[in-house]
Amino acid sequence: IVNDTIYARNLQTEERFGIHLDFVLTDSSDGGLKSIVAAGQPDFDMVYGQGDRMWSQVSLGYVRDFCDLPYVDFTEGYWFPNLLERFSCYGRVFLSPSDICPMNLGGTVVTFFNKRILSENDLDSPYQMVYDNRWTLDNFLRMIRQVSHDLNGDGIMDENDQFGIGTHNNDAIGTFIHLLFGIGMRITAPNEDGSLSFAMDGEKIQALIDRTSEVLRDGSVAIDLQDYFRKIGENDQLQDVELFENGHELFLLTILENMQRGFREMEDDFGVAPIPKYDSEQTEYYHRAQVLSGFFAVPATCGDLEKTGAVFTYMTWLSNQTVLPAYYEVTLKQKRTRDEDSAKMLDLIHNSINYDFGDLFTRIRFYLVQAYDSGSYERTVGTAIKKLTKDLNKLQDKLKNLD
Repeated sequence: IVNDTIYARNLQTEERFGIHLDFVLTDSSDGGLKSIVAAGQPDFDMVYGQGDRMWSQVSLGYVRDFCDLPYVDFTEGYWFPNLLERFSCYGRVFLSPSDICPMNLGGTVVTFFNKRILSENDLDSPYQMVYDNRWTLDNFLRMIRQVSHDLNGDGIMDENDQFGIGTHNNDAIGTFIHLLFGIGMRITAPNEDGSLSFAMDGEKIQALIDRTSEVLRDGSVAIDLQDYFRKIGENDQLQDVELFENGHELFLLTILENMQRGFREMEDDFGVAPIPKYDSEQTEYYHRAQVLSGFFAVPATCGDLEKTGAVFTYMTWLSNQTVLPAYYEVTLKQKRTRDEDSAKMLDLIHNSINYDFGDLFTRIRFYLVQAYDSGSYERTVGTAIKKLTKDLNKLQDKLKNLD
């Protein structure tokens, strides 16, 4: 259904503008942006690539400002809600997500839960907790502690037993860093002149480190997936679904796309919920826009900004209306989860994806992981903040003066 909907969208776009859409697949995860610009090729209107591979090329002047494109208005409802406010520098946006490719949703880390384990332990459903405004960090951590069980009775908690959660610890899909974004933490915030400054609340981050470490580092209730991968000699740590799929974990924080590609053989039914709030006073849910997700960029050599702006805007609007619902249909109706609550959760998640300039364009995420590892925000981020601020300001000066 997704492929059929994409085909229909492309055909409708071609008929609407009297054009032919030509897609060129490259071997480069940055979409071949550098080679396109270096060759001075004006016939490429748009490039799509992996965010953490494209950001370094922005400051080199390889891309155009999306705000220079006619018809692009990031305040319209078919764009991600806070993109302009959180992802612009001096009012300029150089990389943009779009529902043209639903992987911005598919690459979002969410909370999966095993319904059988919930039922066997008489635990409330995260669905109901979301509706009752009780889906909070404290309740999440409490549930993790309640379900662990030595299934084979050998006195050793390992991959053969039942855990409250499987954890990652890295800058991309790390459990801690997504819980950090889930409590509404901002890396950067805009100043009056349109520039950005670091806006992290060190005390709140330290509180989160303290509260989560006590549970997530407890090997009796949480299994470290990095250790598991090393044990089985597996290097692809993004394929983190095996233990959850086999019913060994109550919770797993992983990308939504695994609902489609990773849980095909799962016997237990599962549900999908947002990343939990810090507490019940938090008014909204927040989800980190994956640095590994895809972003569109307009190459500096683009020959027709009028056409590019019109087609990109139209395809984004049409994709939001057609491709995104089709993606829901596939992830929901063709997989194990078939309840109405899941559709509501996906809407909530899609509308709460947060883009943060500092997360993608600076190295701060590596320092945040180190803060969790060391147990101290101050000894890692605090001691490096002057250098990080200097680097951020240098980058902004380059972006401000790009032609």
